[in-house]
Amino acid sequence: MITLLAAVLSGIMFYLAQGYDHVWALVWLAPVPLLWLAYGNTPTWQVVGASAIALLGGAGYILQSPYLHLIPPLVLTSVLVVDVGLFCVAVGFARFVQRRASPLLTLFAFPACWTVFEFLIELHSPNGTYGSLAYSTMSAPVLIQGASLLGMYAVTFLICLFANTLAMALRLKRNAAAVGLGLAICAANLVFGIVRLAHPQPDVLRVAGIVDETAVADSWRAKTVSADLAVTETYAREIRAAAREGTRFVVTPEGGMASTPAGQSTIVAPLVAAARDTGVQIIAGFHSETPAADFALAIAPDGRIQRYDKRHPVPGLEGDFTPGHVPGWLGDGRAMEICKDMDFPDTIRSDAAKGVRLVGVPAGDMGIDGWQHGIMSVMRGVEGGFSIVRAAHDGLVFASDAQGRLVALKKDAPAGLTMIVADLPLGSGPTLYARIGNAFPWLCGIFALALGAGLPAWRRLRSAALLPSLEN
Repeated sequence: MITLLAAVLSGIMFYLAQGYDHVWALVWLAPVPLLWLAYGNTPTWQVVGASAIALLGGAGYILQSPYLHLIPPLVLTSVLVVDVGLFCVAVGFARFVQRRASPLLTLFAFPACWTVFEFLIELHSPNGTYGSLAYSTMSAPVLIQGASLLGMYAVTFLICLFANTLAMALRLKRNAAAVGLGLAICAANLVFGIVRLAHPQPDVLRVAGIVDETAVADSWRAKTVSADLAVTETYAREIRAAAREGTRFVVTPEGGMASTPAGQSTIVAPLVAAARDTGVQIIAGFHSETPAADFALAIAPDGRIQRYDKRHPVPGLEGDFTPGHVPGWLGDGRAMEICKDMDFPDTIRSDAAKGVRLVGVPAGDMGIDGWQHGIMSVMRGVEGGFSIVRAAHDGLVFASDAQGRLVALKKDAPAGLTMIVADLPLGSGPTLYARIGNAFPWLCGIFALALGAGLPAWRRLRSAALLPSLEN
């Protein structure tokens, strides 16, 4: 009964923290019941079963996903099997180390193991880092600042470390030093977050995110150059209105306007005129049917146009799009990306390393997942040291600073205009993570491998050393 209760309790906490309910604090507690079981006398098969039940329960929010019908059942099953299996291995690894090593090594076993597993899973996933524990804490910017040093995997590690510290405090004896160290590391992360959030941000730019759902619908119905032109004229008027409020950087939604290669100059002309007349830099989301493309156009105040094609089309939904391969760097500390590109830290880090301070992100969501997907972009800003303006149809329109704070936020209205205008502090530029990349999860992997392989070897050496004295 205790085993089942632990599984259900952990599963509920994972579900509420990782799904669409955003109860972020629970993710720091969710692994505790499972680790408490692992460090006791519960049979290993029951610990593994409880871990599997908990993670499957936590993943139940996927059944609410608007993307569910796009995922082949075999693919969904294989993903869940891998995730659940590796999580069970991580909990089992913690038990293995606890029975063979000191409390200090036990303290880091589970955090290191799950961090590297999460990294390896997401390194090869077509959905990037979707589902990471780290995103559950985006509502508490003070706790995620470590991502600027070691990436989002530092946040995953800290979540697991805190949970492991609590489990050890509840279960194990003679481990005051390990528990104290775990709490000290978590406290240091909190202090670092407070200091980083208090850092002055002197460079401010007035920005706007604009989504017009009526215009978006019109763009997908449009089949002629004149119909496409009517949509860009609508956005041009709205951009001029934002400019009258002092805006100098505007982002519109992914695929919010339509274009054709032959008619593009005519279709884009109202936006070019608006940029020239107002001095606004525009990041405009476009789509085209022939050829199939999902792209953005950056229109400078002098009328220059730069194109960016989405580099990570959504599997099962955008298979007819040819992925882009050119970065979104615009110069002068600015860049553009499109929606799902922000789910891939390595893709964005290569741009951030050039000195990006502000990124415009045309995006599109599916209603219920607006927050869950949008905050993935915010994490990229913390990792890379840049601010973000993200305009998503059927999602959220927001501006966030380089510390992960939302400066302005609106839910996209089902019809008509949604606009935010905000004074957005620009990011400081490349962080330590932007320079060193994924060194931290690889170090976690080396540590876990050394621990897993070294403990049995150490026990054999100790046994061999003791054998002669026993014979004497």
